[in-house]
Amino acid sequence: MMLDAPVIERRSYPDRVLSDRHDYQQLLLGQGGMVELEVAGRCLRVSEGVLAPVPSGDLHHYLAPADNDVLVLDLPVEWCHALGIESLFESGRGASRRLSGIKVPTALATAAPTGPADVPRLAQWLLTLATALDAGGGKPLPSQRLSLLRLLPEVRRRLEQPWRVSDMASLCHLSEAVFARQFRVLMGMAPAAWLRRERLILARQLLMGTGAHGRAMPVSLSEIALACGFHDAAHFTRVFGEAHGMPPGRWRQQTAQQVLQRSESYKT
Repeated sequence: MMLDAPVIERRSYPDRVLSDRHDYQQLLLGQGGMVELEVAGRCLRVSEGVLAPVPSGDLHHYLAPADNDVLVLDLPVEWCHALGIESLFESGRGASRRLSGIKVPTALATAAPTGPADVPRLAQWLLTLATALDAGGGKPLPSQRLSLLRLLPEVRRRLEQPWRVSDMASLCHLSEAVFARQFRVLMGMAPAAWLRRERLILARQLLMGTGAHGRAMPVSLSEIALACGFHDAAHFTRVFGEAHGMPPGRWRQQTAQQVLQRSESYKT
């Protein structure tokens, strides 16, 4: 998509891996929550006050494991050239600190224009930003070894396996203790709690007769238990009951009745 003018938007990204490549420059400035990006092989985490550049033409992937709020600036290449802010996106001396993400000074981050009609103010803010970063302002972020973009989809694809925290740590080339600590900081819960949540999400889908990709999959409770990584039907029933206050069979009946009632109400 070709841009004729800058676009200023607040966006929220989903909890699934998406990929994109575009012919305009893009800046992401975190307002809340966290989005993980991989841009041309570089892993960046966009949290509050963190600036992440996405150069024109670079393939990038993103995933947001929780609620998030991001200020997104889509900037035409020629517009950036005319303004003289190419240094925000170019590789070369001093650029690696920017292309890996940088914590913007609070005063500068809060001054960023957020409305669609703020293009004139945007130009001045970008000039101030480029000057500050060229002068060494901001805090460069360290490279990330724990990549949620790679870890979460891999675990979700194989929930039937008996995952241990050590298995997930090995995928990230981290010790179990370091992995567990970083995971809790990023996700707000322990790895085991996240894994249980994901298994229950899949279980609810299967109980309603749909798989992770929307395919019809009418299966028994024992089959659902094994497909979601529970030891057996008894283990599944116990964990499901703790989370939902009723056994999975009753939950399936009640939910099916509610769906039927809503469907009938649409017909009247």
